[in-house]
Amino acid sequence: MPFVTVGRENSAAIRIYYEDHGSGPPVVLVHGYALNGHSWEKQETALLAAGHRVITYDRRGFGASSRPSTGYDFDTLAADLHVLLSRLDLRGVVLAGFAMGTGEVTRYLAVHGPGRVRAAVLVAPLLPFLLKTHDSPEGIGRSVYDGIAARIAADRPAAMKDFLDRSYNVDLLGGSRVSDQAWQNSFYVAISASARAALSCVTACLEDFRGDLATISIPVLVIHGDQDRVLPYEATSSRLPALLTNARSTVIAGGPHAIIWTHADEVNQALLDFIGHPGPAGTRRGRPEDPLPGRSQNGRAG
Repeated sequence: MPFVTVGRENSAAIRIYYEDHGSGPPVVLVHGYALNGHSWEKQETALLAAGHRVITYDRRGFGASSRPSTGYDFDTLAADLHVLLSRLDLRGVVLAGFAMGTGEVTRYLAVHGPGRVRAAVLVAPLLPFLLKTHDSPEGIGRSVYDGIAARIAADRPAAMKDFLDRSYNVDLLGGSRVSDQAWQNSFYVAISASARAALSCVTACLEDFRGDLATISIPVLVIHGDQDRVLPYEATSSRLPALLTNARSTVIAGGPHAIIWTHADEVNQALLDFIGHPGPAGTRRGRPEDPLPGRSQNGRAG
């Protein structure tokens, strides 16, 4: 199994597990909260078929990577990503993040620059700043996140079930766009993560990325579902065009948080189109292939 060592905790090395498949222009995929690199399987399949080299990895504390008690802040997580890109000596990378992974992508570009990266993709981003403050009125109140953290600390398996139900919008999409077995697989991955990581990453996601976004000049694609109950479009992606100098946006109608699974065809098409032609800025409206009754069919412009 391939690993890179990113640090040490006491007597043990902190190692990041990765997979490196295919050949051609490289795409690095950074997974979301409570997931692992395999969560990108539908995108990996499409990218490999299109002739790309695809690298996925497990964030520290998740999947097959080490489970240290420290390092669950975006400066450290972006440093882990930097070690991986450097050890593999990747150049001309398209760097894509989903949800929490968009934090790593953004912080990496702000700290380490675009030298290795030619374009970025932000899927269901937690950006720019989730907390509601006097200068961020679109954010979400801290009490919401305090409640999530308390729920994880008290009963992590139950909290992960709630999180995944909201990620997939199972009341609407269960049995159609997400099977019981796919949901169960995500649940097993989520509860196998480090308890410390599961709790600490909630706090990490409250970091302010507005200053990081101001440093990014490479082309950026933002993809978001307009029915995201975890990271609502209005609090996140709708705010990004004003903060990025070269951004394109695709809004997927009826898409929940977990669009990389439920709406993989739409995500993959947007991803491949962008990789081939990473500009100009603008907004595209997506529509479900097989709409279900009772859901909005109009993409919102970002």
